[in-house]
Amino acid sequence: MKRLLIVVLLAPLMAFGAPVSFNFNAVPLVSFSQSVFKNLLHVDYVVSPEVLAMDRKITLSVAGIDEGKTLDFVQGILKQQGVGVDVRDGVYYLVPLVKAVGDTEGIVAAAKPVLVPSAVSADGSDHAGALDAMVGRRQKDDVSELYTPKNRPSDFLVALVGASFGPRAAVAAGADLLLTGSQDDVDKMRKVLDSVDSIPRLVDVSASWIEVTGNESDGRGISVLATVLGAKLGVSLGAVSSGSAISLKGSRFELVVDALKTDGRFKQVSNSRVVGDEYEKLVLTVGDETPTISSTGKDNSGNTVQNIVYRPSGVIVDVLPKVLGSGRIQLVVDGQISNFKATSTGVTNSPTLIKRQVKTKVTVPDGEVLLIGGLNDNTASNNSSAFSFLPSWAAKSSSSSRTDLVLVLSAKVVKTE
Repeated sequence: MKRLLIVVLLAPLMAFGAPVSFNFNAVPLVSFSQSVFKNLLHVDYVVSPEVLAMDRKITLSVAGIDEGKTLDFVQGILKQQGVGVDVRDGVYYLVPLVKAVGDTEGIVAAAKPVLVPSAVSADGSDHAGALDAMVGRRQKDDVSELYTPKNRPSDFLVALVGASFGPRAAVAAGADLLLTGSQDDVDKMRKVLDSVDSIPRLVDVSASWIEVTGNESDGRGISVLATVLGAKLGVSLGAVSSGSAISLKGSRFELVVDALKTDGRFKQVSNSRVVGDEYEKLVLTVGDETPTISSTGKDNSGNTVQNIVYRPSGVIVDVLPKVLGSGRIQLVVDGQISNFKATSTGVTNSPTLIKRQVKTKVTVPDGEVLLIGGLNDNTASNNSSAFSFLPSWAAKSSSSSRTDLVLVLSAKVVKTE
């Protein structure tokens, strides 16, 4: 996980009316809002779900902003990001910008939060009032009702309802969902939610990085590995067969990994396993996080300020399993092997990340073993040896080696009672 250390030395300066400086580098909108509205301006603020969904990052380095113009400057920056600031009862609401109704000049205005009828959950608590500012423009006959998830997380259900009925149809309210629309639409939303709000299936994911060493004549590592497994285990090609991805049927992940241990050409770099819900990202990581400098700047006193970002390295495999019909699983895979080394480009005290990475999306039958290749490194060397007084009689030799990384992956649905 990234950890961002932002040094903001602004609040003391505001008390003395000194100019304000900003220095942010790829900072998420939520962190930017907290630094400005809470730490600098000391005001209450609310970020709407629509703005959170934008996933915007802000980068700016500006000095000498007049204290009285700070808020206008911040509003201008947010407007460039498609975010408007609406003030109600001393609270600053960050909402998406929309075309103003009846505006023929195309001027952009902030969508005004509106009150919704009170919605009461099963325990009798009133949640709708706290969500007034989070619901978009309502129609005259719109109603709002709460739905309490039974098995699925609220963000999963919000995304599903939003895809079917529009982004304003469902808003997460803590553990609940606030459904908004016509009574007919809300009834349809409930039917959809009742049908999909079932216990998610568990998926067992196993992953192992295999380093294949050979020469140019041996061919690609994934081909060598598949040939050896076919000879030792008698496995055949599965549903996936291409130059960089091959699936094997009639075998298990454990048998494949064990069969490779007896061949000197194969080195097991890592072996991990994790079990999790379908449609949830599963992360297998063996490594550490290294502090790196993302940006530097000066505060008003001339002191150097550094923004530090912790970046992960090592063996990292991210898998998002999606269980489909007919016994198939779609895997969204992001795998990498990386390490840091001292930089030689003039950036002091900040290392360079060296990595080999593969990103892909593939659908395989439940339980089939998948081989993903394409990450290779070729090394060539030339040598000569001779007596110093007979250089023309030098004996010359050359050699080349090839190292391929192959990700062995398997995903299967866990059988439950």
